[in-house]
Amino acid sequence: MLAQYALFDLIRTARLVWTSLLELADLAPEGEFKAEVLAAGTDAVLDTPRLAAAVDDMLAGAERREQLHRLIAELRRQGEEVLGRWADVMVNSGTYAEIIDRHVELYSRLYWWGSVLDESDPLEEHLGRPRLSRLSPATQTSGPVEDEWLRDNLVAIAQLAESLDRSSFELAMRIVPLDWWEAQLPDRPSSAQ
Repeated sequence: MLAQYALFDLIRTARLVWTSLLELADLAPEGEFKAEVLAAGTDAVLDTPRLAAAVDDMLAGAERREQLHRLIAELRRQGEEVLGRWADVMVNSGTYAEIIDRHVELYSRLYWWGSVLDESDPLEEHLGRPRLSRLSPATQTSGPVEDEWLRDNLVAIAQLAESLDRSSFELAMRIVPLDWWEAQLPDRPSSAQ
C-alpha cells in the first residue's frame, strides 16, 4: 500500500505538470472533472503539431512567457517535494527504481528549462542573486537557446508527464487492485423498503 500511495503522489504531481502546461497553452478541455475530460487532455497533449503551435503562441508573448517561467518554478518545487518524500523508499526497490528514475527525468527537464529562463528572462526575485549564479547549465553546455528548442522540449515535457501519469497509474492499480480496496469497505446495510 505504501508503494501505491507513493505512486499516487507521483501521479498527482506529473498530472499537475502536463495539465498546467495545457492550461497555459489554452488547450485544456472544458467540462466537469471526469474521465472523458482527462482523456481529451491526453489527446491534446499527444497531438504534437497542435501542442507545438500553442506553445509557440505562448512563447511569443512576454506576459505568457513570464507565466511559463513562474509555472516551471512552481512545478520544480512540487517535483522536488514529491521526489524528496519518495525517492529514497522507491529507489531501494528494483521494481520501482525505473519508474522513479523516469519521474526524476521529468523534474530534471523542468530544472534545466527553469534555469534557462532564469538566465534569459530573469524574474524580479532572481535579479538580486549574483549575476554569474544565474548562468544556466543548459546554456553553459550548449550556448544560447532558441525558442524552437524550448518549444520542442516543453512539448516533450508535457508528453513525458502525461505518459508517467498513465504508466504510474497502471502500475499502482496492479500493486493494489481496486477489488482489494472495495473488499475493505464494510458491508452496506440493506435499504429499508
